[in-house]
Order: sequence, then C-alpha cells, then structure tokens
Amino acid sequence: MTSSLLIVARRSNRVKVLLALLVSTTALQVRGQGAQGALDYPSVWACETARFNWYCDQQEAKEAASLLAPPASLPLSPSPTPPAVVLPPQRIEIKDIKTTEQMRLELKRREDLAIMDPSKEKMTDYLQLWQVVQDKGSTFADSWRRVVWQTPELDYALRRPSNNLAIRTFNHDADARQEAQLRVLARDHGLIFFFKSDCPYCHTMAPAVRMMAERFGIEVLPVSIDGVGLPDFPHPQDGRDKAQAWGVQRVPALFMGSKVTGDRVALGFGVMALSEIMERMFVLTGTQAGDSF
Repeated sequence: MTSSLLIVARRSNRVKVLLALLVSTTALQVRGQGAQGALDYPSVWACETARFNWYCDQQEAKEAASLLAPPASLPLSPSPTPPAVVLPPQRIEIKDIKTTEQMRLELKRREDLAIMDPSKEKMTDYLQLWQVVQDKGSTFADSWRRVVWQTPELDYALRRPSNNLAIRTFNHDADARQEAQLRVLARDHGLIFFFKSDCPYCHTMAPAVRMMAERFGIEVLPVSIDGVGLPDFPHPQDGRDKAQAWGVQRVPALFMGSKVTGDRVALGFGVMALSEIMERMFVLTGTQAGDSF
C-alpha cells in the first residue's frame, strides 16, 4: 500500500513539472509578440553586415532567387577577329637594291613566285637576281683571300695547315710532341681498363691497351666487372664494386689516373684503337681546348 502511494506521488510531481514548463514557454511566446524582453536576441541564422556568418538564411535566399530569376539579357558573344591580311612584299628592281636585306627579301619573293608558277618568265626573273647574288659572292670571296694572303695574323692556315705538304709536316710534328708527352705521363700515371669477359668489344680493344702499355711503359690496371679475365689480361682485379662507385655503366671503359694525386679522367667508353687512345691521352692532358683546331 505504501509503495503504491509513493508511485502516485512521483507521477503527480512529474505532471506538475511539465505543467510549469508549458506555462513558462507560453508566457515567453506572448511576451515575444509584444515589447522586446530580456531574453530576446537576433537570430544567429540571420545575416549581419558587422560580422561574418557561416549560416545566413537571407543570403542563401537571395542566391537561390538569383539563380531562379531569368537573366535580364544574354551576353553577346564577341565577334571573331578577322584574319590578318598578309600583303606580298613590293617588288624591288635590281638597279634599286642597295642593301643585303633588300636583296635577300627580293630574292625570296622571286623564288616563291617561281616555285608556285615555274613559268619561263618567273624563272628568268628569279635567275637574273640569282646571278647578281653569285657575282656579289664571288667578289667577296676573292677580296677575302687577297686580304688574308697579305695579312698573316688573319691567315688561319698558318695555325692549321690546309695544303698537303704543310699537313704532312704538321702531323709529323704533332706525333713527335704527342709521343714525348705520353712518355712523360707514363712516369706517374696509369690506365684503368674496365671490361667483361663475355664482351666481344672488350676482347677487340684489349690488345690495343696492352700495346699502349708496352710502347710507352705505362702501367695498366685491368678491372673485370664479372670477375673473369681476358686473354690479354688473364689476372684482373674484381671490379664489381669499383665499377659502380666510378659510374661505369658500359664497357669497355678506359680511365687514366694519377699515381701521385689519385685524380682520374675518363678517356672514353667503347672500342678505341691505339692511335685513338694516344690522341685522347694527349688532348685531355697536354693541350688546351681549341689547340687542335
């Protein structure tokens, strides 16, 4: 009996609380319809010009209305730009040509016309000016050689001979200087020859490297990147790690290194004959860039 009374009392208390909330809500609504109350404030969903608001009902409504409203007028598409009219160059008579630029333009104009219409008249017109160009070139070439012959400092043939007799003497002197330079290099330099035992090009180049060593007394360090030797170099060093460190990606490869400083220079990659090895050693160590030309 007592528990039943407690349940009834609790239910009556809940009803009272609900009625009180209903009355207070109604009073707030009534006051909101009249003067501004203490709890009245602007809606957080309304737009304000003084602060930025992520949620703006009025702005969204305006944007939606603008999307639905028909455009006042459609924009006019821009009118296409007419293509530029390329006017043909004006004809210049041969007697009126005073500059090389005028001659170049007129020759090109006549050539274009002759290509498009190779009639006798247009071909003749083109060839008449072409003959003038040839005459101008011949005069220039003859004047050029007359000045060169009489001005030694302008004669390049004195630095690099062009006739057979002088070329023979020049090459003999160059070979002598080359051999002397290579014998000096052999004292404190050596060759590093990278190869693979199954590389046919390495087999072809190996005798040239061996002849280089025998002729000038230069030391050759054979390095095999697969650990197997060649007939001319049967006992090479295993160079698999060294090839990777030196950036050797193809064989045969030939380097020259200093025994004093440890510096090295790549002479080249691929098959090289004895004369080519000698020339590269001489050029890369004994001359300045441009001396050989």
